[in-house]
Amino acid sequence: MGVNLKSLVLKKEIKLSQLKGKKIAIDTYLVLYQFLKTMPIFTDRKGRITTHLLGLFFRTTHLMAEGLKLCFILDGPLREIKRYRKIISGQFSFRETTTLTSEIIKESIELLTLLGLPVIQAPAEGEAQAAFMTTERCPLAKRVWAVGSQDYDCLIFGAKRMVFNLTFSRYRKLPSDHKPIRPYLIELKEILKEHKISFNQLILLSILIGTDFNPEGAKVDGEGIGPKRALELIKKYPKLSILFSKRRKKEKIEWDFEVSPDILFSYIKTMPVTLDYKLKWVPPDKRKLIKFLCEERDFSKERVKAALNRIKE
Repeated sequence: MGVNLKSLVLKKEIKLSQLKGKKIAIDTYLVLYQFLKTMPIFTDRKGRITTHLLGLFFRTTHLMAEGLKLCFILDGPLREIKRYRKIISGQFSFRETTTLTSEIIKESIELLTLLGLPVIQAPAEGEAQAAFMTTERCPLAKRVWAVGSQDYDCLIFGAKRMVFNLTFSRYRKLPSDHKPIRPYLIELKEILKEHKISFNQLILLSILIGTDFNPEGAKVDGEGIGPKRALELIKKYPKLSILFSKRRKKEKIEWDFEVSPDILFSYIKTMPVTLDYKLKWVPPDKRKLIKFLCEERDFSKERVKAALNRIKE
C-alpha cells in the first residue's frame, strides 16, 4: 500500500475539532478498500453487498458533523507503468488485490453526491490529484488544506499536508480491549527539514525503497533497501545520475525493473492532474438518502436520520 515511509515521517496527533472548516481531499478508492477489507460483509435483502455504503455513510457523516469539508477523489485509468509492473514483475499492489466493481464505485458516487459532497475524477492517480490540490500550483478556489489518506504516496506527489487515520473508526477492536485511533497530521516540509533532504531526494528515496509502481524497489548486493539505508544513500548520492551510476564499484545499486529509474522519476514528477472540477458543498438530500439507503438497501431509518440530524445540528 504505497511507499514505506512510516519510520521517516513525523506525525503530530491532532483532534478532529482542529480540522473544523478545513477542506480535505479523500483518496476514495483507498477508503472503499479499507471498508471492504476490515468490516464484516453486510448485504441487503436482494443479496447485494452494502458494506462499502455502510462504512462510507456513517464515517463520512461523522466527519461532516465535526465540520470537515470533504471532497472525494477517484482514480483515473491504469497507466502505462502500472501495466508494465503488472505484466512483467507479477507484483500486485493493495489496490489491485481487492475488487472494486463498477457497481460499488457507482453506488459510492451516488451516495457522496446525495450527501452534497464534491466528487472529482482524476485523470490518473487519485493520490496525485489530491496532492496537487494542496499546493500553490492549484488555484485558491480549487485548493484543499490536506489529503486524507493512509497512503504515503501522497507525499511523493507533493502533498503539503496529510491527515492519517481520518477515515478509520474511532476505535479499533483488540482481543482484550478497544484501542482509540487518533488522527495524525503529517507535513511534507517538516519531513524534508528533519532529514535535511529536498523533495526530489524524497522521490529518489521512495524509488529505492519501492513504490506502487516498482514494489520491489532497488537492491544493494542483492538485498532490498529499507528506509534508513535509502536515506543514507540519497544523502551520499543526492542526484539520480549519481545514485544509479554504473561506474561506481562500491554500493552499486541494482535495478531489476523494465522501466529505467529516470523514466520512473519523471513519471512520478509529471503525473497528470486536472483543474476541471468545482469545490461546491450543498446540504444533503435527506429524502433521497433515505430512499437510497433505507427503502432500497435496508439500512435502519432511525440510524440514518440520526446521522443526518447530527450534520444539521
